[in-house]
Amino acid sequence: MEEKKRIPAVTTSDSVSFLLRGAQKRRSMALARAKMIQTELGVVPRLVTIK
Repeated sequence: MEEKKRIPAVTTSDSVSFLLRGAQKRRSMALARAKMIQTELGVVPRLVTIK
């Protein structure tokens, strides 16, 4: 009788997902800090789309 190999539902390992969570947290913290600095300086960001 052949054994069925189990395929994991998630293809990323725990260490990779840990690194991704850390990167996401650092990115959100950096964005929050940039917004805070902009409001302190009175800078109004203008969003422009380039075609």
